[in-house]
Amino acid sequence: MTVTEDMGESLLPLPGASQTPEKRKWRVGWLLLAAAFLIQFHINMWYLHHHHNTGPKPPPNPPNPQWPAEAVQAAQLAAAHWCSGNGNVFADTLAVNADGTPVCECDDCFSGPDCSVAVPACIVNADSGNPLLFEAFWRANPDLGTAVIPGWYRLGYLPKPGAETFYNDAFIDAVRGMHTLVGNAVTEGRYILVGTGSMQLVNAVVHSLALQNPETVSPVVARAPYYSAYKIQTDMFNSSLYTWAGEPEDALTASKRPGVQIELIASPNNPTFQIQELGDVHGHVVYDHAYYWPHLTPITEKYDHDIMLFTLSKATGHAGSRIGWAIIKDPDLYAKMEYYLMISTLGVSHDSQFRATQLLKSVINSYSKPQKSSDKQGIFHYGREVLQSRWARLQSIVKGSSRFTLQELKPEYCHFFKEQSGLSPGYAWLHCEREEDADCADVMLKAGIIGRPGTEFGASSRYVRLALLDRQSSFDNLAARLSDLAAQP
Repeated sequence: MTVTEDMGESLLPLPGASQTPEKRKWRVGWLLLAAAFLIQFHINMWYLHHHHNTGPKPPPNPPNPQWPAEAVQAAQLAAAHWCSGNGNVFADTLAVNADGTPVCECDDCFSGPDCSVAVPACIVNADSGNPLLFEAFWRANPDLGTAVIPGWYRLGYLPKPGAETFYNDAFIDAVRGMHTLVGNAVTEGRYILVGTGSMQLVNAVVHSLALQNPETVSPVVARAPYYSAYKIQTDMFNSSLYTWAGEPEDALTASKRPGVQIELIASPNNPTFQIQELGDVHGHVVYDHAYYWPHLTPITEKYDHDIMLFTLSKATGHAGSRIGWAIIKDPDLYAKMEYYLMISTLGVSHDSQFRATQLLKSVINSYSKPQKSSDKQGIFHYGREVLQSRWARLQSIVKGSSRFTLQELKPEYCHFFKEQSGLSPGYAWLHCEREEDADCADVMLKAGIIGRPGTEFGASSRYVRLALLDRQSSFDNLAARLSDLAAQP
């Protein structure tokens, strides 16, 4: 009952009670006084609302917003600045020359004001899977993937009022569209989470799976050679819920309170790029499909695993945007992972999601419309062509030497390209054959090549991983050094 209702009822006569004129006058007087009080109260509240609590009114939206010409000009000037094909100038490049022109940010092994000077005896860094080979594609296609972000774009933690997740609906829609185009994963009726790169999602899913059995310690396992970050990250978090246990068969001896096993599988494998075929599996399996894109491996089937991880970095090359996503079947696991992501980073950058949306939509649109002979090459065709050329060059170098061997890969029918697809791996898994070359990474280093040792992947020190995903100049240097090494008696 409200205050006014209570007051009104108290002024009404009780059933059967008689009222004197004096009492009626007294009640009417109180009724008028209460009415006057309520009227004045509403007048005061109206005045306060319109004159004291609103503050300055926001300016009206301009009918035709004009983007700052200087911002567009800065981006165009940066893109037009020539760095001899061995560097870049960006709109946020700070260093300037004496004449006020921006200083080129040179690629590895180049220097000078325009990056035209090759650094002698430069060490080639083939350790990282930094996908800079795609830079040339996006530079040649400036009309694709460009994103304009106004200053008021999605300022809050949530993408919009009342949103139940931190994810932009348009990005989730673009992810589903990308998988429909490529045919590499089922997304219909599945939950999709977005993380700060797929690396965050690896631990999010491990932690959340372990939470389903909190009274035990879940062994985290992977079959060698496995992606080196699986072990590093699991050890770093040092959780009481899970622990690194190495190979699956070693899981039972890894803990005094063994829980349900969590197996991490990169397929295609990192470092070998071979598709991982599992036999008997016990417990949970997390499929890391970071490299399951048609420019890196043939798309042989549309996967429908319970837990699948993907990343923007290997799909379009935009590693710096830090965007990854998980495709999940189980609603309980989805809820636990979403809570993990909320607590750890309060979601994912709206700006990064927006940029990723534009990139994915540009890829989808480029392959969805009818292609003409004059049309530009799509990113999957471009990436496959570049990596096939690099792989063929490496095979030619190693084939003429008894010192090294490369991993064996088989051509497969690719459902995306609709043809038998050649080999285009992102890594060379090199094996040193000579007895004295027991530390293959050290052999590479002495020749001026930094590779990732096989021991970091749980494999023999006779292996080394060499990344093939860098810019063309870096790969050319790698191939030249490797050729010299292979030619040594």
